[in-house]
Amino acid sequence: MAVFKDQAQMYEVLGGLWEGLLNHEVYGPKFKDAGLKIKFVVTDPAAVLWVTPQGVIRGDADLRADVEMTLSGDTAHSFWLKQLSLPVALARRSITSKGSINKVMQVLPMLKPLHEAYPAICDRYGLPR
Repeated sequence: MAVFKDQAQMYEVLGGLWEGLLNHEVYGPKFKDAGLKIKFVVTDPAAVLWVTPQGVIRGDADLRADVEMTLSGDTAHSFWLKQLSLPVALARRSITSKGSINKVMQVLPMLKPLHEAYPAICDRYGLPR
């Protein structure tokens, strides 16, 4: 059984998590300045999530992604719990990527507050840890 009960819950949890980064007083401006548009194509539940300097978009959009990442909802969950690193996930093909992975690697240090916040988010939504 998938971690997220449905698309709506996944959008709420992961979309809200990324909005937290965009609103973070230190890392939000840094992410926005990077100008990176990331498209996440999620399976189980099927969804598309965009993270752009302008905000988070739930669902497909007429944008050009700098990086497109395809992964399952369970893989995203494991990543945010720090049970799976991005380099390992890419090597195992748990996450596939199109575009500049170097740009994504530059963003990784900015994700620290999201990794720290995710366990409490799991508790709030009744997601396993």
